[in-house]
Amino acid sequence: MKIGVLASYPDTRRDICDLLNLLSQEHNLVLYARDFEAKKFSLLLTAATVITVTPSINFTRFFKILWQFVYLVLGQIPISRYNYYMTEHIKLLNSGYKKGPKFIQSTLLSLSKITPKIISYDQYLNGLSWFKTTIEIQPDIDVFLCFTEISNDGVLSEILKQNKPVWTYVYSWDHPCKMKTFSKRTNYLVWNEGLKNDLINLQNIHADQIQVWGATQFTYIENFLHCKPSESQNSPYHFSYIYLGCATGYDKLARQEVKYCVQIAKQLNEILPDWKLVFRPYPFQNNQKIYQPLLDLPNVVFDKSISIHDKLSAIQHSRAFFHFGTTMGYEAGYFDTPSFLIDLVNQKTDKLLYGFIHQYQNDRYLNTGPDSLVIKDWTELAEIATNLSHQKTYLYSNTKTRASTRLHTLPNLAEKLIKLISLNNNHKITA
Repeated sequence: MKIGVLASYPDTRRDICDLLNLLSQEHNLVLYARDFEAKKFSLLLTAATVITVTPSINFTRFFKILWQFVYLVLGQIPISRYNYYMTEHIKLLNSGYKKGPKFIQSTLLSLSKITPKIISYDQYLNGLSWFKTTIEIQPDIDVFLCFTEISNDGVLSEILKQNKPVWTYVYSWDHPCKMKTFSKRTNYLVWNEGLKNDLINLQNIHADQIQVWGATQFTYIENFLHCKPSESQNSPYHFSYIYLGCATGYDKLARQEVKYCVQIAKQLNEILPDWKLVFRPYPFQNNQKIYQPLLDLPNVVFDKSISIHDKLSAIQHSRAFFHFGTTMGYEAGYFDTPSFLIDLVNQKTDKLLYGFIHQYQNDRYLNTGPDSLVIKDWTELAEIATNLSHQKTYLYSNTKTRASTRLHTLPNLAEKLIKLISLNNNHKITA
């Protein structure tokens, strides 16, 4: 089978590269990558053909940008409006745009809050096909595989012209609620039934187009849990600790996050003077000065490990895992370590972080129901710390989280994917 692939982020999505390498052992893969990522993909995917997609430079580029601006203002967005606008606002805060382009983007984004949403993503893609492109999609490809967020709308537009099956993997649990690049002309692969319902309710995707497949990110957990005991039994630290994973790499949000981490560390030091707070910075936060207030605290230890195995080992051997809304909080649910969502933030003074914590996916999956592990006030934090010191972890269960998404190995997911593609090979979706 010849599989066309539209992928991105080779540095941060190694699970996808591993999946594609598995597929390339028995199938012919042709990957279309952005110019600044193509070389990296070529190094990581030794058996795949990598085609570089370069931006077109011609007189139509102005009209293409204009069409993008029109879609920004009038494009349909998910029903979870707050998540979409918060995400776009945060992206602008840390974007590399110069002042002029950033002002234009910010103005158009604000304008879009009051304009009618009359252009669907598929109509936008159809509009892109009006412009000349240098992209040539090989016509003998049998099926196409894409990943959210779509890295190149122009390439997807050309792919859909092929009139062949397209499968899109919803890479993260927060993508359905914060992105608007969901075409109704592709099949979808999701982690679990909950995300399937999110696609139906937030993006108006038909149920028949969605298959529950699994989470590639969690295949590392499956491997870790089944590794030899000698490889996972030793704690990375010689002291008792609570593990706290940062949730954001955006400067303004990160500063608010650090402010509450300092308060948490100080309170824990009063209750658990012999314990440490092991602090894991956000891995893609380049401004390390943001974390300086934590460096001065005697009970805070920075986790500087970069391997997935070390991260999972730190979760496994901690007394509890704390977070402000991150996939790590979901990952921790597969261990006996209680995983707590921190909901201590003052809505008035730290509105941005409060909104981040109360994103759609956090409230839906981690912050609702009697079994949810949430720290809502400082008194509750003190009570939890005291219970943990007396080894009362049985009071806190991750059963709800771990039951939602079944763990798979990567080879199992690769095999399952090919079966799904083969069963639906002649099923072409029309919007």
